[in-house]
Amino acid sequence: MADACQRNEINLQGLYLHHTCLGPNANQASIINPPKMGELAVNNWTVYDGPGPNAKLVARAQGLHINAGNWHNSFSLVFENGRFNGSTLQVMGVVVERGEWAIVGGTGEFAMATGVIYKRFHEQHGDGNVMELTIKGFCPLLKGSPVTCTQYPVHKIGPWGGNGGSAQDITELPKHLESITIMSGVVIDSIKFSYIDQAGQKRTAGPWGGPGGCPHTMDLGATEFVKEMSGTFGTFDGATVITSFKLVTNVRTFGPWAEEKGTPFRVPVQSGSGIVGFFARAGKYLDAVGIHVTKSD
Repeated sequence: MADACQRNEINLQGLYLHHTCLGPNANQASIINPPKMGELAVNNWTVYDGPGPNAKLVARAQGLHINAGNWHNSFSLVFENGRFNGSTLQVMGVVVERGEWAIVGGTGEFAMATGVIYKRFHEQHGDGNVMELTIKGFCPLLKGSPVTCTQYPVHKIGPWGGNGGSAQDITELPKHLESITIMSGVVIDSIKFSYIDQAGQKRTAGPWGGPGGCPHTMDLGATEFVKEMSGTFGTFDGATVITSFKLVTNVRTFGPWAEEKGTPFRVPVQSGSGIVGFFARAGKYLDAVGIHVTKSD
């Protein structure tokens, strides 16, 4: 079986499940309530891409849970928008507020998935709890099966910065950024990022640049995308390099890192598009940086 398929990694972070059991917004209901074991409830728990009031609904946990000495959950995590729209994860496990859930199957982009959903208590409300979810797993891509993901044209914009160092770029068409790590001190030392390509494979690029600096890692949510890059470039250590760096997503802002000295640059992308990768010139530091842009899901 191992020779018959390759695996796509599932790595979704920054999801927040609202387990609301009381009040007018309750998203579960008891349908059988005997005096001892055997209570049965149905759930339509909501999952958002952030903890704040502006977070977007991305999925629903639809199924049931039964009291069999402990609350046993069995449900489908149904994604409702973004690039996973219509795909599901089949989930089983115990109580909402602690432990882990097992991923025992899936459909769509998660066909035949296996893995684990890690739960962390985020906050308590009068009508229920909010849990932070991290989803880790794999699903097979069978050899000979058609690639179902949509192919979008990718455009390169830039770069900004100096002409030193050597050229760095990715070779696969990117579809979605997953994480970015910036190493910085006085200037930007290097950039590293992971992304999903248009064949559904996870890829990692970098680090491009030198080994110095302190790390700053940005893990993007399932429906989060980068909509703007900005920074400055100027002379340092005898070369023109990126002296500060900042990213803005549809949810939050990262940076700026290092010192905002030199010539500023700012690159917002058009509505409906997102930054899905980078290219660069790099040596001892990050000399220049540009972006790959495509349609955002």
